[in-house]
Amino acid sequence: MRDSFPENLWGEEKMEKVRIRALILCGLLVSAGYAFGASRVIRMVVGEQKTLTYKGITDIIVGNSAVANVKKLGPNTIILYAVDAGRTNITIRRAGRSSINLAVLVSKEDVKSLMRQIRKLLGDAEGISIRPVGDRVILDGHAFTSEDFRRVKEITKLYPQVKSFVTVNPSAKKLVADQLNMEFKNAGLKNVEARVVGSRIFLEGSVESKADLQKAELITKALGEEVENLLTVGIKRMVLVEVDFIEIKKKGTDHIGIQWPLSLNGTVDVTATSTQVLQGPGINQTMLTESLAANSAFGFGFLFQSGYARVLARPKLVCASGEKAEFWSGGEVPIVVVTAQEVVIQYKPFGVILKMTPTADRRGNIQMDIFAEVSDLDRSIGYVGPNISVPGFVRDNVKTNVTVQHGQTIILGNLFHWAQGKSITKVPLLGHIPIIGELFKSRVFEEKKAEICVFVTPRVVNPETPKILKMIADIKSRYHQAADEVGFGIFD
Repeated sequence: MRDSFPENLWGEEKMEKVRIRALILCGLLVSAGYAFGASRVIRMVVGEQKTLTYKGITDIIVGNSAVANVKKLGPNTIILYAVDAGRTNITIRRAGRSSINLAVLVSKEDVKSLMRQIRKLLGDAEGISIRPVGDRVILDGHAFTSEDFRRVKEITKLYPQVKSFVTVNPSAKKLVADQLNMEFKNAGLKNVEARVVGSRIFLEGSVESKADLQKAELITKALGEEVENLLTVGIKRMVLVEVDFIEIKKKGTDHIGIQWPLSLNGTVDVTATSTQVLQGPGINQTMLTESLAANSAFGFGFLFQSGYARVLARPKLVCASGEKAEFWSGGEVPIVVVTAQEVVIQYKPFGVILKMTPTADRRGNIQMDIFAEVSDLDRSIGYVGPNISVPGFVRDNVKTNVTVQHGQTIILGNLFHWAQGKSITKVPLLGHIPIIGELFKSRVFEEKKAEICVFVTPRVVNPETPKILKMIADIKSRYHQAADEVGFGIFD
């Protein structure tokens, strides 16, 4: 026991020293690895030189000598050369020390001085930010005028290391388009309109001559705007608009049960006649005549009634692109308006009314402001008063703004109406008895359904369009057929 104890103690002390040395070595390796992994970033401009000093330099490794190169002047000094724009890594090894990593970014021009030049070129432009990213300059934000946006594009062309993410503020484009439209109106170009599509402004419409076309171009240049000119010179495009009013109605009445005579309706007539003779023997005659008539309703059985109705109105109208046009087929009803001072007669129109303003572009898109109406008189919803009767009107109309491709059909509106009703007639007391009471009551079920649809189909046409030629031929054919129908015929 005594001999073995010192040996064990010595072994434990030796193992403890080994552990301490291992921990120290691990710490040195970790710190060296951390120092090796860390990189110092150096920004340079092409042709620039920098002198760097590090103790104990033994070796230098350059990743890309075409971007940056190194020359050793002594054991502790090196010179770094910026050769060309780009990025590279340089590793400097030292005796008994950790290595140093350098990340070298070379640009053709100093980023800070480049940013100062860009700020001068942008001037007082608002909404545009400038920031450096590596060896590049990034422009971001919104340009509030087309002149600012054009200036940004010129800067990116002048400096390849400048990247732009600048967009035009949509509200600014709308203001510019409104200003152009006002200037066109003041110049007498009423058929020219500026529209904003995305980030660009388009001129649409037509002018009467090349002089008017040059006038429109000068106005846009005076405002410093870049636009896409889609104006046409000469005859305007013609637009044919077909509107279909379709109304489908269904009405049904079901009468089930027994209707007992619960009331008497009739008249009573009494006639009295008196005759008196004054001369001669007095004779008095009196005659009284009475009559009574009465009736009451009684019904038994099952009655089912149904009806269908279909209404179609199809107005068609042709007008020039960009112009207003109206179509009206119907009549006017005089309405008497009585006031304290005077009696005035106002005329209310009814029938088929179509108002529209279509605008066609070169791509076949037709934009329309459209109002269409079908109306008729309805005495059942009118007003009847002392010595006066005012009719009511039933109207179906639609007012909207749509954009449709040439020849396409779009639905402007759709209304489905469904009404149901029930009425019960029964004998008092007896009609309330369960089961047996069914013999003393009757039911009437009413159902009304109506569906209204409005379709529109615009087409860009001219006098030689097959659609126009076919319409003309059909109208002439129906006219001649009607002439034959109203004439004398052997089989009349």
